[in-house]
Amino acid sequence: MAQEKKVTIKDVARDAGVGLGTVSRAINGSANISLETKQKIFESIKKLGYVPNQTAQSMRSNKYRSIALFVNISNVAFAQIAKGIQNELDYSGYTLSLCDVGERDAAGKIDSFLAGRKFDGIILSVPREDDEQLHKVLSKVSVPIVTLDRDVPGVAGGVVIDYSHSVKRATEYLLSLGHEGIALISGSGKIRPTRISVAAFKEAYEAAGKKLDSARIIEGGFTSDIGRNVMLDLLPDIQRGSVTAVISLNNQMFHGILQVMRENGLEYPKDLSIITVEDYELTKLLNPPVTVIRRPLLDIGAGVARVLLQYIEKPDMYGKQNPLSIPTEFIIRESCSKR
Repeated sequence: MAQEKKVTIKDVARDAGVGLGTVSRAINGSANISLETKQKIFESIKKLGYVPNQTAQSMRSNKYRSIALFVNISNVAFAQIAKGIQNELDYSGYTLSLCDVGERDAAGKIDSFLAGRKFDGIILSVPREDDEQLHKVLSKVSVPIVTLDRDVPGVAGGVVIDYSHSVKRATEYLLSLGHEGIALISGSGKIRPTRISVAAFKEAYEAAGKKLDSARIIEGGFTSDIGRNVMLDLLPDIQRGSVTAVISLNNQMFHGILQVMRENGLEYPKDLSIITVEDYELTKLLNPPVTVIRRPLLDIGAGVARVLLQYIEKPDMYGKQNPLSIPTEFIIRESCSKR
């Protein structure tokens, strides 16, 4: 049986129509190559099945072609964000390693995951920003770290998501329909998205000259069970008509909200107007379809990857540029009615 010929770097250069040195620089992450040329080279690598010698490559360049992503994977939106990150990393020849930080002991999990592993950079989204133990762990890391919609002291921002615009629009929309008893069900107040969203919610009430009951701002978490428990607490107010609309800022919590509504014979928008975050199969297929605040998840992933790669290629620039701001979109469907 004839032995299959091994694909070499020369084959890649020939297929991509560039020189050997250009291919080598692209594989080693050089900044002195256009994005178009990089894409052409990595398309040839993928097509031909070329496998670089990662060990020798790392020794020559001090790069490992690997990025670590630390997130709480109970939030299913991170699957799409991770896909957006990997799509962007593919163009530069990097791979992505995922670590679930959960909701507790993020510092311990990150410290353990990094032990004995080598990465060129880190993307970080943690359950709370004021974790002193986390700050100590990150202070020992010698590669660029960027945050994904978090404000962590000493760490450069990668992307921030503009919840303010859409949360304000959603609140104004419900107020225009005659709803004044609106419950905002959010995640932890220890992270940026909650702070930004709560501020926008309050601003909309103030601009409309309406009185806001602070008890209607409820900090929850990121699970269906938390959404269920919050909704059970709200149930008496919904049944007596003092709460007539709900904005859920997490899609997992939204599942728990829907479950309680079904168990108690509540229909939307007849008994309760509802708005949630993320535009996915459930929100479109429910009858009627649900009004949403849409986040472009793939764009968020691609954006944070681009920022990190810039810092890897130009370490002197670390922290000197503003994080990339990603817009959200408020999409009106049929889950809200006039009061």
